[in-house]
This record gives sequence, structure tokens and C-alpha cells, in this order.
Amino acid sequence: MSDKNNYDNIDELLSSILNESRSTQAQNTAQEQASQEKEVSADSSKTSVISTAVHIDDEIDTDDISGQTNVFNFGTFQSQHSHTAMIPDEEDEEAASDINLEKPRKKKKKKRRKRNYTAYGGIVLATFVLCASILISLFIIVVIRDVLGIEDNDNEFTIYIEEGSSTWDIADQLYDEGIIQYKEVFVAFARIMGADGNMYPGDLDVAYNMSYADIINDLMEARESKETVTITFIEGITLYEAAQLLDNNGVCDADEFIYTFNSTVFGYDYEQYVSSESLKLYKYEGFLFPDTYEFYVGDTAYNVAKKIRERTNEILSSEVIARADEIGYSLEEVIILASIVQKEAGSTDDMASVASVFINRLNNPEQYPRLQSDATTAYIDNIITQVMTVSSQSMCDAYDTYTCLGLPVGAICNPGEDAINAVLYADETGYYYFCTDPETGVAYFATTYEEHVANCELLGIM
Repeated sequence: MSDKNNYDNIDELLSSILNESRSTQAQNTAQEQASQEKEVSADSSKTSVISTAVHIDDEIDTDDISGQTNVFNFGTFQSQHSHTAMIPDEEDEEAASDINLEKPRKKKKKKRRKRNYTAYGGIVLATFVLCASILISLFIIVVIRDVLGIEDNDNEFTIYIEEGSSTWDIADQLYDEGIIQYKEVFVAFARIMGADGNMYPGDLDVAYNMSYADIINDLMEARESKETVTITFIEGITLYEAAQLLDNNGVCDADEFIYTFNSTVFGYDYEQYVSSESLKLYKYEGFLFPDTYEFYVGDTAYNVAKKIRERTNEILSSEVIARADEIGYSLEEVIILASIVQKEAGSTDDMASVASVFINRLNNPEQYPRLQSDATTAYIDNIITQVMTVSSQSMCDAYDTYTCLGLPVGAICNPGEDAINAVLYADETGYYYFCTDPETGVAYFATTYEEHVANCELLGIM
């Protein structure tokens, strides 16, 4: 056989193989296109974007190509034996283009932004640590200020340390007096300084601005007991009279006591109910509870005022304040009325009925606008005019119950517990008048003015 014949036979064989391959490729492409269209119609969310015709045959038709191990179509790509051929396939490209036009575009899903919880946790933790550090620092500063005695209040007073008091007993006493704020710290300081069990009893001069170390040093020194004096304030005593009594017994200066007693706030609950009316002679007149007290000779006015006001706080308890509100009066109004009852009643037994007279008038202001108590005019004549260097008619009128309407501006004396209770638990009567026998102290009550006149004529006081 000639070479030409051989070449012709080879060309015919190649053409035959290529034609068969194209036929098979076209059939496969058509089947693939039909399959893809079904998939698109079944699930629009699953699409295949083809920019060029790409086909991968996993299964090889062994009848068409003998010994072929793999076929990759880019255009038309065939692998046979050891020879490789690349033949473009225009039909595949057109089919792929048609498929691309028919397929809907896939909507892109929005990506959810993941929150960085680790960062949030770090911020919270850092904030917590910062706040805790600030609070701890502030606490340490407050403790140090108290330990060092950094305090504006330099008022001095004397306390008595009883025989046999332990370090804890002394710490409790100092805490109750408001001298220290941290008992445990004080006890620790005492032990460090070797004072535990080595502190002397007796009188101790202290001040709010003393350091723990200074207090402990003073406690470790032997002290001489101070001279004391016992003074009794009777029911109905005025603040001016009490100050003179303290001065005469060498306790403290009268003017200094009056100033300190009326200008100092000690933090007791009843103090918030005391008004600062400008026409009042003394702000805390009525709040010096009459009792028997023991004072140091040559003591400070602050110490004396504190002791008296502390006793007053024991009487004007939360129960008294609640009862005053229950009957429709403020605590100060109760004290003002009780001061009048204290001066007007001839005996303790008559106090509740005397209180009822004034309460009935207060409850019927249209008919009885004024209380008309002689005790208020006596306070003006005996105290106000004696104390005031410049006459004040406005102040006198504010206290005169024959002039002012209702209660006077302030108390006219310091009432005892009986007078206070008489107002809080007054008798229920119809009395609007009363008069008292100057010899026996017995009170005569009346409902009408005519009855009152008859009682006064009977006693010979009209």
C-alpha cells in the first residue's frame, strides 16, 4: 500500500472518529441542557452560571473511544492514548449562552453581622473593675480622714470612761458620741500602740477633729476627775432662766450657752420640725427638756447643749412625732401648745382639760380666733422685753395671744412630759373658757362666756 493511500485511510478514520465524537458530544450537550432546565424549574435558588461551555464526563463511552481514561470538554477536549487535541465547539457555546439567558439571577443573602460579645464582656468587666476601684479608694479616703481627725467641727466636750471599761467598751462609747466612725479600726490602733488594757478610766476631753492616736494617747495617761455640779431644770423654765442657772453654777457662760443651744444642729430627728421663724425670740425655746442633769464645772457650752438636747431627743421620740401627726399638729405646734398648758394649768390633773380648751378654740377659729392666754403676755413682759436691746413690737405681737390669731410664733417656756402628753391626749370637752383659783390652783371650766364670768366672780378675780 502506498503512502498516499495510507494517508487517505488515516484521514478517513480521523474524520469518522471526529464525526462520531461530535455526534456524541451534541447528544450529551442536549441531554445536559434538558437536565439543567429541569433543575432550574425545580429549584430556582440553585442556578449554575456558565460563561463558557464546560462539561466534565465522569463516565466514558468505551464503545466510541477505546482505551480513553478521561474526557474534559473546553470547546471539545479529547484525550486518546497519549495524544491530545483541542477543538472548539461553537454549538456548545451557543447552548451555554442560551442557558445563561434563561437562568434567573440568584439573590445574594445578606450577611448577618456577628456581634462581638467578647468585646462587650470586656467593656463590662473593665467598667466593673473601675467602679469597684473608685469605691474602694473613696472608702479608704473616708477611713483615713476619720483616723487622722480631718474634721471641720472642733467643738470640745468631756466624756466619762467608767472603771473596768475594755477597749471595745471605750470604742463603743466613742462611736455613740460620734467621735469615731470605725470601732474595729480604733481597736486595731489601740493594740498596735500597746494601749489594749492600759487605758485609764475617768474624764476624757475629746473633740470631733481628734485623731485616733491622740485619743488613745490621752486614754493612756492618768487623769484627775473633774468637778461636777447637779442642776435641776423645773417644768416651765425658760431658756433664758436655764442659761442663768448654768452660769451661776460655774458650768458655762450664759450667753454662750444660749447662742450654742439655738444655733447648733446635732442631727436628732425632732430638729427637722423646728422652724426658723424670724420673729421667734429663741429657735429652740421649748426643746430644753426639764430634768436633773450633772454637768462638769467649767465645761463647754457645746457639751452642755449636747447633753440637754440628747435628753430631749429621748422624750420627743418617733412615737410622739407620729401621735402629733395623728391629731393633726406638727411637733412644734404640740410643744408651743404644751408650753401654754404648762404655764396655765394649776395642777397636773387639770392639764388635759386645759389643753382641751385651747384645742377647741383652735378647731373653731371663726368664733374663737384668739387663744387669749395670760401666760403669753407674761412671757413678753418678763423675757422678751428683758432680752431684746431694741424693742420689737412685731415680735411681741407674734407672741401675744390676745393679738395674734391661733398659736403664738414660738413656745413660751420648756414644758414637761405631763404637759406634752396632755396636748397629745387631751380630754374631749365642750369647754372654751377656764380660770384658776390663785390659792388652791383648782381650775374652773366653762362652755359659754356667761359661765366663765360667773366662775371668775366666784373666785374674786374679775
